[in-house]
Amino acid sequence: MVMANKRSGVDRRSGSDRRQVYDLDYFSKGGLERRSNKERRSRIERRAGWIRLTEWSSVFVASLYGLA
Repeated sequence: MVMANKRSGVDRRSGSDRRQVYDLDYFSKGGLERRSNKERRSRIERRAGWIRLTEWSSVFVASLYGLA
């Protein structure tokens, strides 16, 4: 069984490396979409021992076959 690490709710980054805070009204104020709309996720699973279930999820199966 794979144990997931619990993530801390504290952002440990500091200075210019911190996450940016965005204005939630950006688009309602006429802001433009800046993303390229090109999907970067691959349809195949690249990690060894994992199988893609859906577009958004994968399952670790190597342990089922004694590989992990």
